[in-house]
Amino acid sequence: MQATAERARTNSRLWALVPMGGMLLIAAAVYERLPAHVKPPHVYILCREPGSLTLIFSVIALVLVVAGLGCAIGVLHLVVDPPARIAAPLAYGAIALAAVVGADGLDHIGAGVAVQTQARYEHAPADICEYPMPAYQETPGWFF
Repeated sequence: MQATAERARTNSRLWALVPMGGMLLIAAAVYERLPAHVKPPHVYILCREPGSLTLIFSVIALVLVVAGLGCAIGVLHLVVDPPARIAAPLAYGAIALAAVVGADGLDHIGAGVAVQTQARYEHAPADICEYPMPAYQETPGWFF
């Protein structure tokens, strides 16, 4: 009976692969935000950078960091104390998926703000612009 319980515990530890997959998903979301590796589909040169773009970037970074830490904690939790049911591993995986989809959605909103800002200052005199001119690079949106 003890051998069966130990085998079930070992099989339960395999559920830690679900949040580990979430960590890989978050790593892919960070990778798509590195313009040196992935060519952005649109780059918006702005006369002035609105505060909302800074806020959007900060929220995206915070969401990805918190979700990554949550998945790392989930992996440790599931290895140390294997679950009896699949609910905990799926919850950690769902958190990672929601984080990357939400980050791409926020980036899409940021692109809309960049388009509006670019249109607002399209014919503005050069003396009111910030130098160097800020740019907003939209990500490919692999998850949105």
